[in-house]
Amino acid sequence: MRKCLPLLALLLLLSACASEAKYQSMLDGWVGASEHDLIQAWGPPDSSYQNDEAKYLTWKRQYQNYMPGTPPSYVTHSVGNQVYTTPIGGSPGYLFSSSCKTTFTVIDDRVTGWRVEGNACRM
Repeated sequence: MRKCLPLLALLLLLSACASEAKYQSMLDGWVGASEHDLIQAWGPPDSSYQNDEAKYLTWKRQYQNYMPGTPPSYVTHSVGNQVYTTPIGGSPGYLFSSSCKTTFTVIDDRVTGWRVEGNACRM
């Protein structure tokens, strides 16, 4: 089983990369599209910024997730006529955030590029 763990970790890493690559490929498909078509498909942006050269349209996604803990195992042993039960292992649950911020660059009403930030920018 121990020999399988590195292989399993590698497969999980590769599957994560594949989904990030899929998201980036989808974003590449928007390059050359009109600003109107982008907003029709994505909805109104969460924020925008414009300078003399370009407009930047940003969409944000953020999620709060809870990873439940695992219960401990118990070992019972006796010493003389006393019985002791000891918990071993287990872990508490925890809350974690996932987010993705996608910004498109628009020049002359056409998408010319994009940028992503976050740990949940995948499909």
